[in-house]
Amino acid sequence: MKENPKDTQLRKDMVEGRLVKDGFLGEDDRSLLDIVAADLAVLEARGVTQQQLGQAMRALMEKGLTGMGMEVDAGKWLVKTEEYMGRMGCPFKDGHRAAKRNTTLADKASGQTITFSDLNIHLIEKHGFFQGEGSPYRLEPEVLAELVMKTEG
Repeated sequence: MKENPKDTQLRKDMVEGRLVKDGFLGEDDRSLLDIVAADLAVLEARGVTQQQLGQAMRALMEKGLTGMGMEVDAGKWLVKTEEYMGRMGCPFKDGHRAAKRNTTLADKASGQTITFSDLNIHLIEKHGFFQGEGSPYRLEPEVLAELVMKTEG
C-alpha cells in the first residue's frame, strides 16, 4: 500500500536520533501502516484489542505506583513502577505527553519480565504501534496479548 505523505514525514521523524536517541523503528523498513497492521493482526488472532491491552497495562502500572518504587504483588505478577522527571511527546504528534515512567512486570510462575513505559501504553492503545522490529523499546504483541489473558484470567 502506498504511504500517505504525512506518514512518510512521521516515519522520518521516528528514526534514530530525531525525536529520541534510539528512535522508534529499529531496522524495520516497512511502512508505519504495515508495521501497525501486522501487529494488530497478531492481537486480533489472539482475541485481544489494543484498547484491552492498554487498559491492562495501565492498571498494572497504577498498581505499581502504590509501591512508590518498590515491588507490589498484583496477583500473577510482581509489579514495580519507577518514575523519572519529565514527559515524552507522542511521535504521532497528537498532543499527548506521557509521564516518564517505566513499569516492570515479573511473572511469578515463570520469572519472565516485561518492561514498558507510559508512552508504550499510549502508542499501543491509541495508535496500535508496538514500535518497529529491532527497536530497543519494541514490545511484542503476542507477549502482551498473553499479559492480558493472564491478568484477566
